[in-house]
Amino acid sequence: AFGPSAQAMGLQEGYSQEQWGPWKSHTLLLHQSISELGWQEQAQTLLEVFKEHARENDLYLSREEFLGLMQKYPCCKASHHAVFFDLFDRNQDGKLSENDFMGGMLAVSPFTPHKLETPSGQLRMQFIFLYYDANRNGRLEVDEVARMIEHIQQLRGQPHSDPLVDATALVSLYSGPFGFAAFHDAAQKRMLNGTSPLLRTQQDMIEAIRQRQQGGRAEVPPALHARQDDAPGAQ
Repeated sequence: AFGPSAQAMGLQEGYSQEQWGPWKSHTLLLHQSISELGWQEQAQTLLEVFKEHARENDLYLSREEFLGLMQKYPCCKASHHAVFFDLFDRNQDGKLSENDFMGGMLAVSPFTPHKLETPSGQLRMQFIFLYYDANRNGRLEVDEVARMIEHIQQLRGQPHSDPLVDATALVSLYSGPFGFAAFHDAAQKRMLNGTSPLLRTQQDMIEAIRQRQQGGRAEVPPALHARQDDAPGAQ
């Protein structure tokens, strides 16, 4: 049996339910998350900013337009702007729809709860999976899991054990590829602990927008620039 269409979610077609697991439509999760978090006003604010910058085609943000938006409302390190565009562009067509933009910004906000059983937590987990699945083959290789574990250790200020050893041990617990089903299961059972700080902007985009609109200059807090690793994450 095969899961829902992969193409619209930024992955290739043909993944089995065993590998796909609890993956859901990003658009569905976005709408459920807006309801769950009472995020209607924030969504409207993002929509207005989207339309302000979508000049070439009012239905989409190009890479250049997105980078301009992020520069005007800086909520993270400048070197992460292109990283977020590539991540939000799940079908890799070089442009972001309103849902791509809003779903991505909701998922990476430092204010979004990280509860796996909720729509917003599920949305975050799917984006985290996509971020570490660097080659977009629908599964995490051992070195990709190791990179995630290394980032978790850095964000939590833990003594650094060997991430590759830990990743190899974790992946070996699952038969077949370490797809989203295995990733979600490992996090749910706390075999992979500490995913909450991963993939977050330093400041909430909504805050950066409001700060700018009130006449102040939105600035990324200096703590982000002091970080040693270059992965988006919370302090």
